[in-house]
Amino acid sequence: MSYYGSSYWRGRWASWQDARAGRHDRANARWGWLKVPGERGPVLWMQGFSRPGDLHLGVDLARAISDRRLDLRMVLTFEEEFPGIFPAAANGIARLGYGFGPCAHHRALEKAVERLQPFRYLALGQPAAQPLQRLLGQRRIPAVAMGCGPGPGAIAGIWEAVYPRGLRQYAGWEKMELGERLLPPVDFQTLVTIAQVEPNFRNLVMGSHGDSIFWVAGLGPADWMPWLSAWQQWKGGRRSLLFLEGTGAPEALPRLSDWDRQMLSPGSMVSVDEPRWRPALSASADAIHLHGGEVSLLWQVFAGGHPLSTEPGLVWDLPMEIRAEEGIPALSGPETIIQWWESVRKDPIAGRQQGDQYRRLFWQARREAGQRLPEFLQRVFDW
Repeated sequence: MSYYGSSYWRGRWASWQDARAGRHDRANARWGWLKVPGERGPVLWMQGFSRPGDLHLGVDLARAISDRRLDLRMVLTFEEEFPGIFPAAANGIARLGYGFGPCAHHRALEKAVERLQPFRYLALGQPAAQPLQRLLGQRRIPAVAMGCGPGPGAIAGIWEAVYPRGLRQYAGWEKMELGERLLPPVDFQTLVTIAQVEPNFRNLVMGSHGDSIFWVAGLGPADWMPWLSAWQQWKGGRRSLLFLEGTGAPEALPRLSDWDRQMLSPGSMVSVDEPRWRPALSASADAIHLHGGEVSLLWQVFAGGHPLSTEPGLVWDLPMEIRAEEGIPALSGPETIIQWWESVRKDPIAGRQQGDQYRRLFWQARREAGQRLPEFLQRVFDW
């Protein structure tokens, strides 16, 4: 089970369920029984929670840190395991341990801190739970926040440095009067976004036998049937391909992970069931609609440089303002979105111009992150 709150009995129940299912590492880690790699050296605890983009960033930071601090041991914890990240992405990183983290009950946190004895704590993508913030303050363990807001009940005194991901996060921290400890917004996730992908995927799935590829991401269980119905009724879809991504996909829908590398029949609908396909889709799709998703997905789409629409009210916290001419169309309902796709196909030049604007936004944010990363690494070196 994935419970990581502060309730003692819910945490115990979750660990009992995990133990019964053979997930002993998760059951033990939930109550603070963590391990540190190696025998000597100070420990940096990086808490990555449950978003794959933050865990990818944590791995890349660990790789860069290990080149600078040969004495530093690192522990990266998470609340959800992603086989596409571990262990492959962490191979070859010296002095890095990774695994499930503790729940927010004070006993679990005290046990984790006792076993790790970290000299620094790094929150990745989500602020530390309030009980952990209080414990860090009591033990005088300085903390660094990266890519997250302050959260409820934030304790200003524990934060040595804060790197907000976007303008709204920055505004939230600014109210705490951190002074120079609050750094300008920067999204280091852009550094781990796979960019400049060749559109080979398009040739493999379609060749010259179809017109367009469309991709919809962030669907919920109730969104699939309206999309399947609208696609089947659209004449333009008969020579195109539709890739749908989200939770609750119908069992009967073909899955991209089962694709045999043969061209797909025009008119096909395919479920995107693994995030590893996102770079290929962002580089190959003629138009993309985001029904939801985290900011790492948005950066991936921006890097692909293709026309994009989103659901009304769906916003991301970015380190820069998006100007009116770069605005993303807010559309709702499969029929409305398909009508917009028709306009994109009729005016490909306008579509390319829109995609180019998004690509420029991505590279602007990535350049800024690349210039700021040495600042963070120097901080680690000075510890």
